[in-house]
Amino acid sequence: MNRGAPLSLALAIGLVLLAAPAPDAQEAKAGDADVRTVEWKDLVPAGFNPDQLLRKYYADVAPLKDNDPRAERLAEKLRSAWENAPVVAALDKKMVKLSGFLVTLEGDGISVSEFLLVPFLGACIHVPPPPSNQIVLVRTAARPFKVKQIFEIVTVTGRLRTQAMRNDMASASYVIDATRVEAQSR
Repeated sequence: MNRGAPLSLALAIGLVLLAAPAPDAQEAKAGDADVRTVEWKDLVPAGFNPDQLLRKYYADVAPLKDNDPRAERLAEKLRSAWENAPVVAALDKKMVKLSGFLVTLEGDGISVSEFLLVPFLGACIHVPPPPSNQIVLVRTAARPFKVKQIFEIVTVTGRLRTQAMRNDMASASYVIDATRVEAQSR
């Protein structure tokens, strides 16, 4: 997350990105009976509304100048709320299939062994990133995924865990140990 970007611009970008549609989840194939196809909305508990939270902070920040200390304090509250977004505990340790955009964390430019799966193009590059319950850390240690293009759309199958992960790029509330990663055509 780039903490130096003007706050009003960051909040405006966040509102636009939250409205962007996520890639469609791929239907489960025969033999995947124990795999549940989930969509991004399934990772958000009932009652947690990141759009409402963003609008609340934006309404408080909009009249302030970017260098106003009150704006910085409100931005920090928003970052903290999104980094600590609640999870759906019932999904813990379930086999799932989820589609999204790949943001490389570990790899050599050809193969990726660890990446973030995000619901929209550009998440984690723009500020603010999505709430942590809309970011999934994917580990492919058994078989690295061959990358064809930057920000590739992929479908990941594997065991989902409700586990917080934080790094310089983003905070994730879920981890998938991938058994399969498939590229999707755009």
